[in-house]
Amino acid sequence: MALSEKESHAFQTFEKNGWEDAASPYHRHWGNLSSQSAEPMLDAAQVAKGSRVLDAATGAGYIAAAAKQRGADAVGIDFSAAQVALARKTYPDITFQRASVEALPFEADSFDAVLMGFGMNHLPDPEAAFHEAYRVLKSGGWFAFTVWAAPRPGEAFGIVLSALEELGAKSVQLPPAPPYFRFADPVEVEKVFGDTGFLNGTTCIVQQHWRHQSPDALFDAFNEGAVRATAMLRAQPERAREAIRVASRKEVEKLKHDGVYVVPGPAALSFAQKP
Repeated sequence: MALSEKESHAFQTFEKNGWEDAASPYHRHWGNLSSQSAEPMLDAAQVAKGSRVLDAATGAGYIAAAAKQRGADAVGIDFSAAQVALARKTYPDITFQRASVEALPFEADSFDAVLMGFGMNHLPDPEAAFHEAYRVLKSGGWFAFTVWAAPRPGEAFGIVLSALEELGAKSVQLPPAPPYFRFADPVEVEKVFGDTGFLNGTTCIVQQHWRHQSPDALFDAFNEGAVRATAMLRAQPERAREAIRVASRKEVEKLKHDGVYVVPGPAALSFAQKP
């Protein structure tokens, strides 16, 4: 369901403002998890020594850094000034700049691979990102991106979102947003790839795991290190938010192995080739 122009502007403003505050907390809470799909993404896009790679919605720069480790020529962009500053600090030998994935500041046929780690859900017009990736890719180049897999019981998103749905106040108002798990659906992804002109669209699940010392760390990640989820939790009455924390903790306690809480946080990895 497409957003209206007014809704799209509100969502874009909400996301941009949110990531200015969330850059460092996300890096602290989520970085170890979200970076786990970097290597599978590079493999899917056939990134090798000498490849020219764009890390779109780079965040702290994990994918660009992994590409550079392979000998690729990588550049990262993000719409958040705070994210760009963090990426430059974390990986000072890589070029990062502020730009929108929906209007890339690069010439056509510039890259062998365009990669996006967990950025698609934060765009008001994701189709524009597909078209821009297609435009800047060379013939034969690959577009690959990850999103969080659809929530399931016993997994990170399933645990927290189920608790929020069951125990949270229904009156919380946030700007309208595109369906969060739209691009976790392989059928939907294949359709958008095809409509854009890409070939050989494929989606697979990358198993990722958080390893926490505290059963509260999962809730803390959502409560402190995201944008929409954090806003939803922070807007809850204190009693409801605490109930969500307790319910999440109980589920995480079931996942303890050898003194560590191992919480699955799988990613859906999709990739396709420009003819």
